[in-house]
Amino acid sequence: MKSIASVVRGWVLAIFLALQAVVPVQAQSGGETLYNVFNLTSEATVEVDNDLMIATLVVQQEDKDPAVLADKVNEAMTWAIDVLRPYEKLDIKTRDYQTYPRYDTSQVRRLIGWRATQTLQLETEDFGAAGQAIQKLQEKLQVQGVRLMTKDSTRERASDQLIDKALNAFKDRARLIQKNMGATGYQILDVNIQTGQSNAPMFNARAEMADVMRSSVASEPVVEPGTSRVTVQVFGRVQLD
Repeated sequence: MKSIASVVRGWVLAIFLALQAVVPVQAQSGGETLYNVFNLTSEATVEVDNDLMIATLVVQQEDKDPAVLADKVNEAMTWAIDVLRPYEKLDIKTRDYQTYPRYDTSQVRRLIGWRATQTLQLETEDFGAAGQAIQKLQEKLQVQGVRLMTKDSTRERASDQLIDKALNAFKDRARLIQKNMGATGYQILDVNIQTGQSNAPMFNARAEMADVMRSSVASEPVVEPGTSRVTVQVFGRVQLD
């Protein structure tokens, strides 16, 4: 696993200075009027390599007999789980068994059968193993989508580094205002820290893999890990002395 230092593409630090008016702001706090109060916002951002994949596949079957239909879905899902047993690094979960009635297209809308689906979710840090497993599963399952993201622990480590950067930037802006306004010092009234992550979009495989699914042998999906953007924003107020 790459360290945070090795995956950082570069620090992108953007500072935004928000003033409520040209003159110092007056704020009401606890019944006491505060003068020379300024609102500040700072932001620090870093690109971190995605190290977690969540893939969703689905079993879909149709039959006139609900009992036979259930057996078909269970048989396909049991087969899929057996295929995945050698892949110890894959976290496997079965989800969302659903049954729908099927009607003909006449005005009477007569019941002609049933359709059932069940999803299988794979979660792993081993993208190579996931690709091989998905290739085998496509014999009987369809790929719904693949989501790439950073693990919670990776995001938290990146956020911790960004908090330090964003807070330092916040204080730098406060000192700049102090100097520009000719004040002797400043004090921080309040600070709010927010963290966020922008993941790579989910890869929807239905359209992209239509030709593959029609072929007799499905190919291994090509997925680039990419990066996610981790951001820390600091909002606060400072009062000049």
